[in-house]
Amino acid sequence: MARSAAKKAAGGFTPNDLTHTPFGVAHKQIRLRPQKPAEAKRIKEAHRVSEVTARILAARGFTSDENLKTYLEPTLKEGLPPPQKLLNLEAAAKLVAKVAKSGKPIAICCDFDVDGLSGGAQVCHFLRAVGIGVRVFVPDRFADGYGLNEKMVREIAAGGFGLMITIDYGTTNAKELSLARELGVPSIVIDHHHVGDHRPSCDLFVNPQQESCGFADGVLCAAGLAWYFVVALRSALAADFPEARNIDPRRYLDLACLGTICDMVPLKGPNRVIAKRGLEMLSSTTRLGLIALKTVIGAKREVSCYDVSFGIGPRLNAAGRMVHGEMVIDLLTTADKAFAEELAGKLNRLNAERQETEAAVKEQAIRSIESRYQASGLPAGLVVWDDTFHTGVIGIVAQRLVENFYRPSVVMGLDEKGIYKGSVRGIKGFSVVEALGAVGSHLLKFGGHDGAGGFSVEASKLEKFAEAFVEECGRRLQSIETSPFAEADTEVELKEISLDLVEELKRLAPFGMGNPNPQMLIKGLKVMDLRQLKGTHLKATLSDGSRFLAGMLWRQTSHPALEKGALVNVAIRADYNTFNGVTELQGNLQAIEAA
Repeated sequence: MARSAAKKAAGGFTPNDLTHTPFGVAHKQIRLRPQKPAEAKRIKEAHRVSEVTARILAARGFTSDENLKTYLEPTLKEGLPPPQKLLNLEAAAKLVAKVAKSGKPIAICCDFDVDGLSGGAQVCHFLRAVGIGVRVFVPDRFADGYGLNEKMVREIAAGGFGLMITIDYGTTNAKELSLARELGVPSIVIDHHHVGDHRPSCDLFVNPQQESCGFADGVLCAAGLAWYFVVALRSALAADFPEARNIDPRRYLDLACLGTICDMVPLKGPNRVIAKRGLEMLSSTTRLGLIALKTVIGAKREVSCYDVSFGIGPRLNAAGRMVHGEMVIDLLTTADKAFAEELAGKLNRLNAERQETEAAVKEQAIRSIESRYQASGLPAGLVVWDDTFHTGVIGIVAQRLVENFYRPSVVMGLDEKGIYKGSVRGIKGFSVVEALGAVGSHLLKFGGHDGAGGFSVEASKLEKFAEAFVEECGRRLQSIETSPFAEADTEVELKEISLDLVEELKRLAPFGMGNPNPQMLIKGLKVMDLRQLKGTHLKATLSDGSRFLAGMLWRQTSHPALEKGALVNVAIRADYNTFNGVTELQGNLQAIEAA
């Protein structure tokens, strides 16, 4: 049986009065952003957008200026800071050029998630394209765990590589980087994770989080940093490797956007530019692996952020979660069409297997939590583990627990060496990596950022870690909102929702962390009909008395406020659905309250 551990924090945290279904889902409340009608009017006139879109932009803090123009029409020239401002980037590129000129091959070590793999694939493909020998090393999630490891370093040293480049980890790998130095292998760390007191013993450290850098406000993920590295490499290698001059770095934005969209970094500033322009490149990519993957997920010619988040991303992640991430590097760099199609099919099958595994672990974890806390109420943090939990899906399950219970959540499973591997997901305002740092004395190693993190812990320290983590959550949650809520950008009437509005709001895409899909509050709608879809979702027909809206509640089949004849206030994301040639407006329900 799954085990869970949590105690009320000594800091005095008391579970609040969240509304729960019998299955423990925390239902969101609705909040409306402060409205700025005067600024909305100026935005409408200056930027030629609808009144609803103008109200949304004004509520999000935009004013009618050049920043809004850049947001609505992002360009590489105006939207990206120059590479020269990224600390150590040019020096790192010059070190690559020096080693490449000596004829020695280069080792790239990257993480097994979309961010690390898409970052590693960019650098690998570019170096091979200019004629430089390179090999990519990806840790085995089950045998090695996250990050750089001693076995990898020793293999690189024994293989005669002249340089080791880590992408998406390295900041906290002081021991392994010191070993590389002892073995005579120079190293470059390209990472975006929290630095804190860590000072990696590498030759060159490229991380916007480090002191005296702050490049692009520290928002870039590893794939974004890898793209900047490609830009710098093109200049540094041009003299000795002329082919570099013929390669346009923009060709790599199709890869850079994958990690940017999938890695929980805010889609604003340079990330927005990389994501938006990258999606355009992805839509017309000539990269055989991505073409094959687009075919597998049924993506249309114009690839959307949704296609990446829920189609391409999960399949790329499935490799590292279920077997090994190296096949993704092969997929993203191959020039063999048949091989690309074979790998895309395999990733699709692995993703289906991942979904089944995730569902089983999630069900077991939720049962454990509900049975333990049904009577007493939720503690400040949730910690659950079981020896049978598949460590490839514990991060996704932790996120599902946050969605269900709205508490910082830890899920752990046992690895092949008898060590427990854990994944953590937080709630708004809660820094995962800071919380892990506060209880780091109980852990073998940890890493991450504000929204997510991972760690390793010995079996003998499980209980103490669980207790310490929940106590730390208790301290932090005293100053954090612990009731989930949907933040509506503006209030609308049903007559203001149209197909034209849905299309116009696409100008605000891509959506994600830091740039959420616009949410609109509609008050006083009557529930005319309710219908379950596939036993998994709920469709509610809503009306204001003269117009109707199909309200979709995804991954839920009931809600206490949704009853036939009831009046409700809803926060929706406007969309439309076309079926059998008929297009109807659709509101994806984000929160529902009794009117």
